[in-house]
Amino acid sequence: MTDLEKYVISQLMQLVPNAEKLEVRANISDKSFSVEFFAFIGGVKHQCYDMIDSGIIKEKDFDSTVKQLAKFIRSCPEYRPGEVNKFSFTSNS
Repeated sequence: MTDLEKYVISQLMQLVPNAEKLEVRANISDKSFSVEFFAFIGGVKHQCYDMIDSGIIKEKDFDSTVKQLAKFIRSCPEYRPGEVNKFSFTSNS
């Protein structure tokens, strides 16, 4: 697992500390970003936006975390300025 993946997982685990597994997808460019993840809790797959709607995750915490993740990813050696950088990975917690 790369340092980027480790950092992303550590930040998302703060949102859903009881997740057994995370599937992460992120599209990051110089001026925009999109981060989506699925958390497996009790063997059930939950989408991040559904967890916000059901109150498992606070929307302000999610927004703050993904903003921080985008900033971090832009500073990583894997990031290519001027392009849409697509990251996708799975991690067992």
